[in-house]
Amino acid sequence: MYRGRISVRKVSVLATNLPRGSAVGVRIGGAAAISEEVEGSWLVEAALYRIAHGQAGGKGKAPEMREYPLGVAEQAEKQNYAASRAEAFLRKHAKK
Repeated sequence: MYRGRISVRKVSVLATNLPRGSAVGVRIGGAAAISEEVEGSWLVEAALYRIAHGQAGGKGKAPEMREYPLGVAEQAEKQNYAASRAEAFLRKHAKK
């Protein structure tokens, strides 16, 4: 284990050069959360869906590519928001 001093610049260089799909990327979310191979397969999937949509007549909304995953903090925020709304609903509509 490294016990010496490390500069802020070195930490920033190490953090910016982390591979996509790393544990840090998963916690951050967005494009950093998935590897390039996964994104490539998502692009192929989206292209196939668009081709199938076009061959089926192109009616309706064209299919979109998958959304990037949320980070841990965004997921917790979303879950906390839903829980707070549920509590507010129960307070408002609870039988007294």
